Amino acid sequence: MKKLYHTYAMDERYAEVFKSDLGFEVDLYENNTLLETREVHDKSEGYAEDVAENWVGGMFDIEPKEGSFYGYNEKNDNYYPGLDD
Repeated sequence: MKKLYHTYAMDERYAEVFKSDLGFEVDLYENNTLLETREVHDKSEGYAEDVAENWVGGMFDIEPKEGSFYGYNEKNDNYYPGLDD
């Protein structure tokens, strides 16, 4: 279960810091769209807060993931060579 700890916002970006059973996670939003969840399970709350602050402050951007339509680029049990390449 995830519990919301903090929310950071600036302009069109915002971030939410959660504590899950595994550790901290940071949801990164732009224009009210979730772009990525950063799993910083082995890091401190302060580290997760820094990720959120840096995101809303424009210190980094998220590069679009290459791969399939859904952004995945991993081969799993549903991978079919030639079809999924």
